Amino acid sequence: MGRGTPAHGVSRVSVRPLLAACLAAGLAIGLGGGWLAWPRLASRTFTQPIRFSHSVHARQEVPCAACHFTAPGGAFGGLPRVAVCAGCHQDPTGGRSDDEKEADKLVTEYVKKRKEVPWLVLAAQPGHVRFPHGPHLKAACAACHPDMSREDYPTLRRDRISGYTNWTMSMQRCRECHQASGAGQDCVLCHR
Repeated sequence: MGRGTPAHGVSRVSVRPLLAACLAAGLAIGLGGGWLAWPRLASRTFTQPIRFSHSVHARQEVPCAACHFTAPGGAFGGLPRVAVCAGCHQDPTGGRSDDEKEADKLVTEYVKKRKEVPWLVLAAQPGHVRFPHGPHLKAACAACHPDMSREDYPTLRRDRISGYTNWTMSMQRCRECHQASGAGQDCVLCHR
C-alpha cells in the first residue's frame, strides 16, 4: 500500500478544500444575514398614531399649506393641530374601509376630545443641524421634502445611533442646492 492510502484501501481526502468551502459558505451566510439584519437591528420603526394618507388628501386637492403652516418670518409652524383636522373631520364617517376607520378614530379619539394628535415628524433634522424654513420658502416643498402627494402611509425608521431617519435630507443634497443657487457654503450656516 502507498503512503497516503490507509490500511482499509480508501484514499484520504484533503481537508483543506473542504475547510475552505465551509469558511467561504459561512462568510457568505454571515455577510448576507448581516446585510439583511443590520437595518432592523440598527434602527427602530415607528408608525403614526393615525394612519394618515397624504395621497388621499392630495387627490382631493388639499394644498400642503392648508395643514402645514409657516410662522411669521418663515419659521416652521409645526405639524397640524387638531383644530385644522376638525375643519374637515367633524363627525365619524361610519365607513368600513381602513381609511374611513382611521378617519373615525381621528374624530372620536382626538377631534371630539380636543386632544392633540402626537404626530411623528418624518423629516426632522438631527439636533446639530439648523434648518430655517424662511430662506427656503421660495422653493417648492418637494425640492427638500419627498413628494408626499404620493405617500400613503409612510414608515418612519430612526437610526438608533445617529438619530437620522429614512426621511432626513442628506447634507450632500443641501450642498448641491446651495451651490446651484449661489447660497452660502459656510458650515456655521447650517450646523451648530
